[in-house]
Amino acid sequence: MTGRRALLVGTLGAAAIPAPVRAQGRPPCVGPGDVAGIVLDGSGAAAGSIVTFGLAFAPGQVPRGAGLAARLAGQGPLPAQLDVVTRHRDGSARFGVVALAAPGLRRGEPAVILFTASQTRPPPLDAPALLQARHAVMEVGPPGGQPWRCDLLALASRSPGTGQGVWQAGPLAVQSRVTQAVPPAALGGITSMRLVADVTLQADGVLRVDAWLRNDIAMQRGGGRAQYDMRLLLDNRIALKAEGVSQPLYTGWGRAVTARPSGGPAPDPPHVRHDAERLADLGAIARYDRSIPVADRVLEEFGAAVAAPAWAVPLGARGITQYMPMTGGRPDIGPTTLSQAAWLISSDRRAAAYAMGQAEAAGSVPWHFWDPAADGWLDTRRWPMLWTDPRGRAPPRGLLIQVPTDTGWSTDLAHQPDLSYVPYLLTGRRAFLDGLQAQAARSVMDYWPEQRGSPDRPGPGEGFNLFRDNQVRGTAWSLRQLGGSRWATPEGDRHLAWVAAAEDGNWAWARSRIPAWTAEQGEAHGWCPPADNDDGRLYPWQQDMLASTAAAAARRGHADARAVLAWMENFIAGRFLAGDRGFNPRDGCAYALAYAPPQRNSRPHGNWARIGADTVARGWSNGGGWGSSAGYYGSWALQSLSAMIDVLGSEKARRAYAWLEAAAPPATRPESYRTDPTLSIVPRGRPRVPGAVPACVR
Repeated sequence: MTGRRALLVGTLGAAAIPAPVRAQGRPPCVGPGDVAGIVLDGSGAAAGSIVTFGLAFAPGQVPRGAGLAARLAGQGPLPAQLDVVTRHRDGSARFGVVALAAPGLRRGEPAVILFTASQTRPPPLDAPALLQARHAVMEVGPPGGQPWRCDLLALASRSPGTGQGVWQAGPLAVQSRVTQAVPPAALGGITSMRLVADVTLQADGVLRVDAWLRNDIAMQRGGGRAQYDMRLLLDNRIALKAEGVSQPLYTGWGRAVTARPSGGPAPDPPHVRHDAERLADLGAIARYDRSIPVADRVLEEFGAAVAAPAWAVPLGARGITQYMPMTGGRPDIGPTTLSQAAWLISSDRRAAAYAMGQAEAAGSVPWHFWDPAADGWLDTRRWPMLWTDPRGRAPPRGLLIQVPTDTGWSTDLAHQPDLSYVPYLLTGRRAFLDGLQAQAARSVMDYWPEQRGSPDRPGPGEGFNLFRDNQVRGTAWSLRQLGGSRWATPEGDRHLAWVAAAEDGNWAWARSRIPAWTAEQGEAHGWCPPADNDDGRLYPWQQDMLASTAAAAARRGHADARAVLAWMENFIAGRFLAGDRGFNPRDGCAYALAYAPPQRNSRPHGNWARIGADTVARGWSNGGGWGSSAGYYGSWALQSLSAMIDVLGSEKARRAYAWLEAAAPPATRPESYRTDPTLSIVPRGRPRVPGAVPACVR
């Protein structure tokens, strides 16, 4: 499945990641006139080194046509560039890629950088002139044979600063995308390989190439496993090399490498520390608890993994669970992954390197289906009844070439991790957006068409329906992918209209079902019906998973998702407040509840007392302890209550949160969150350790 040998030069995965200054999670002190701020941790790079990252904004902060001005806190201005990727409804910037000429900082030395909106828009670099003396060539060929050569700069320089392939175009950085089909002769006749490279020229003279070999072309004959050697040469130096790569169909792998004019890879730029609290205020992420630092040993394990030789091997899993149907408390399942949560809370460069490495490794999961006729990811517009499962058989209801069974991966919608959204949000790296979009499209195409419905059928969500007869957690994680992809996708991208329709249709369908579900569920209403009713069993933690996704969509302004979340409040909060109605509040986070009699397709009990009594009768109750809540079920409940307090201002959720926090079920004490911060989510102004929130840096 992987290459025998790999040499990576100038990449984050090639060397040990040094520990930062002990300032976990300290954000910048942002003044009233500033639109954003970051903290840089020095790497020893020279003044003027360009660092690139993603930045989100509130509506109106950066109006259409405006750019960014940057300054070193307490000192003078710094050159900065903003390339807007997405906009709010008023036309102001919502998310953009920022390039900054960093000050000279010693390794580990912090510096606060503050940003304001600016009407000054300097012209972009003269890329053609600066590229004349540079070289970037990709070579791909059969092992030991004559390679195919692709001159990346010749292709990138044809239209620098213009066209849909451009990602950055300013005075500090110009980035263009190069896409080429790899000739079958270079791959033993395989027709499914694309070369996708994002080529960036920076004002500091650094040439950066984010090169990917994507063996993902679907619905075309001749696709299959590709066997090859490859080299990427920057300025006639081998920057990336892999021999004996054996790459399955529907996968991709890539690395970002650099070269400076004097030769050799560029030094690492300063590390960017983002303000997670501000990102939560903007609705971009959940509100993570900064009062509980990530355990040192967790960060050390991240650093050791990134420094290990296995990390650099093409198509490696990098700690991602390859058998995704595996159940249990996994570090990659949640609103985001453990390493991404650790990155947001700690700002530690080791967590960042690990999370970014896993976002790269997401390319090796065989869920990338590129439709060459549409020049985009496979979706229901051209293939309304297609199913990427092998049971879909032949087109138009199945793939022309089925997903191979010898990849080492087993995917599952109900256990899919979100490996790309947060890394894309914090870095603005376009390859991570590719991964996010591919997974979102697959989240629909891998669901049985008879259940997701036909677009010809009347009613909301038909053709996209991920609620109907699905595991609730499968609905939650598929909608999580759709929502993140929609938020991140630029205007004009072919993927946007489809993913928006898919997300909108699902939440509209769920909202339309609220009256019927309420009537069926009675006073305990507020839960999404499970996929089947074999024995009347309801898993409350799966409802918490769905609530986390509804809250994420509601934070981004989705009215139907907000309505669904508000309806769920009656169950999510009420299960901890129904003690006077005959229901044990400790069972609110039990593994399972008896919502109906054990006979197949029984009607729901309809009130808390019957649910409580039947749960006790079947031996599922916690009684006076937590025997049925071993694991992370209490922390799942706390995060969904936190979201309802934050998004809805729910007083009912506040009371339930206070009770559950005081009751302290397993995995909800600070020491648990130190080693697994995946669900370390709190309401605004309610840290678990008051007084321990890190002060901002001036």
